[in-house]
Amino acid sequence: MTSENNRFEQLANAILSAGGQVDPSELHGFTCGILAAGAEPDKKRWQSELAALLDVEAVPADLDRDLLQLAEESRKQLGGSDFSFQLVLCDDEDIVSRTLALGHWCAGFLHGFGIGGAKVKLLPTSEEALKDIGAIAQVDADHVDASEEAEQQLIELQEYVRVAVLNIFTEVRGNKASGGPTVH
Repeated sequence: MTSENNRFEQLANAILSAGGQVDPSELHGFTCGILAAGAEPDKKRWQSELAALLDVEAVPADLDRDLLQLAEESRKQLGGSDFSFQLVLCDDEDIVSRTLALGHWCAGFLHGFGIGGAKVKLLPTSEEALKDIGAIAQVDADHVDASEEAEQQLIELQEYVRVAVLNIFTEVRGNKASGGPTVH
């Protein structure tokens, strides 16, 4: 989890320096959504899409480099056979912050998936997973309680989203991307 937390902090600082208007979780979700849709944006298109998401005129060179590296790492993790893919989320003590970060990640994923324009008909399980991700994106901080049960539910939701995204990526890109069958 340390590397994801370090990645979260690194991206947060870079986005803040650039004047961006999203958090790192949403940015990572957006990146993964584009990749899961099967899109391979060229550098110019990638910069344009990220600038629009960040609500900046242009993505600074250092942030652009970090984002391209994040996209490449995410693509390798999503396509790998070791299931090492992890969501980039904050590692805050506060359950509300962590829950909101998961909601932001899901919102970013759906945005990116829409922009990526998947050209395949998804299986019903993946269609259902997209609906679930949409529901998670609607999380309301006022309805999050700080209980042990809520902690366990958050962990389960994070794992559900992680596996659902792996399945969608594999389904859209075909078995060649993962080197094996779709896991449901």
